[in-house]
Amino acid sequence: MAGLDTLTLLLEQAERARDEALAAASEAQTRLARAQAQADDLQNYQGEYHQRWQGQARSGLGIETLQCYQNYGGRLREAIGQQGQLVQVLEARWQAQRTELQERELRVASLRKLIERRQAEALQKAHRQEQKLNDEWAARSARLPKA
Repeated sequence: MAGLDTLTLLLEQAERARDEALAAASEAQTRLARAQAQADDLQNYQGEYHQRWQGQARSGLGIETLQCYQNYGGRLREAIGQQGQLVQVLEARWQAQRTELQERELRVASLRKLIERRQAEALQKAHRQEQKLNDEWAARSARLPKA
């Protein structure tokens, strides 16, 4: 049974590692969702800003106002680009965390299966030994004189 004790310890370690990977994957997914929401907000704001500017442009704008609009629009596009890059980085991290989680879940499942197999083998060995003892007892009983 010492082998089973070792396997049980390994299983406990693997379960802790799996739980840590689950927490990391969850955190990565949360960060990705926040970044994506912020990217969506920036995109929506850019659309609203552009519509608002078009409305004002119809009524006539001075060159300075137009330059301010263009400068701000450029900074907004830059922010959207940076946020998009951040979303891509966080997407890659989340995928890596998911892969890590799947690997750790597979390790836990493998250890559980191995423990089950070892327990079944031990039980089968105990049954065979018990059967052998019963057979030996029956053989001895048959050889003893009956009273």
